[in-house]
Amino acid sequence: MKVVVSYACELEDIPEKVAELLGNLEENDLHFVTAELSDARSHSDEKNISEALEAIDRARIQLTKIDNSLMDYASILAGYSKTTADIQLGNDPAQINQEENNVNSEAEETNDQAS
Repeated sequence: MKVVVSYACELEDIPEKVAELLGNLEENDLHFVTAELSDARSHSDEKNISEALEAIDRARIQLTKIDNSLMDYASILAGYSKTTADIQLGNDPAQINQEENNVNSEAEETNDQAS
């Protein structure tokens, strides 16, 4: 089950925090995938096909988790980029977010009424 986790930090710290998360992903999760692929290759060479398939499946599951994390990190950086651009343009990001939430709420209400 996927859950949403909130994390608060200063705006200027976001790139560093994402870099830290990417480093953890690289050190921990990619290492696991590499080990599973190595196991799969060894099992395949030894004609232990069922063991090779299990190692491949574990690697694929971990790659899916990595992909989900990468999508989250990309979303965080995209939001950071948009917010910093809004600030440079003199726009208030809090006001823009509130306006976007209002538009989304109105769209949901319209969709509910149409159903």
